[in-house]
Amino acid sequence: MAKFVVSRSASAQPEAIYEFTDARMGNYQAEAYLEGFNHIFNLLADFPRIGVHADEFRVGLRRHRYQSHYIFYTEEADHIFIRDIFHVSQNLRPSMFD
Repeated sequence: MAKFVVSRSASAQPEAIYEFTDARMGNYQAEAYLEGFNHIFNLLADFPRIGVHADEFRVGLRRHRYQSHYIFYTEEADHIFIRDIFHVSQNLRPSMFD
């Protein structure tokens, strides 16, 4: 299995999403959504090119949609680097990816 590394910024997002989901939709849904992130991270590591190019934000950046969130990542020599996670409704700007 291929590897993935998660940035400090991206690693904080699933916990915040978990808390939000737990408060509004319950523990079962929060657990399922959190487990889904882990599944998608592994999928992206195995098939890094399934994400679409997001060069408009940063050259070499890719994004993959997981339910209501975009996962932004780059392909590195021996792993993928999960750079950030944003809700699809967020107004994204290139400066967010410096």
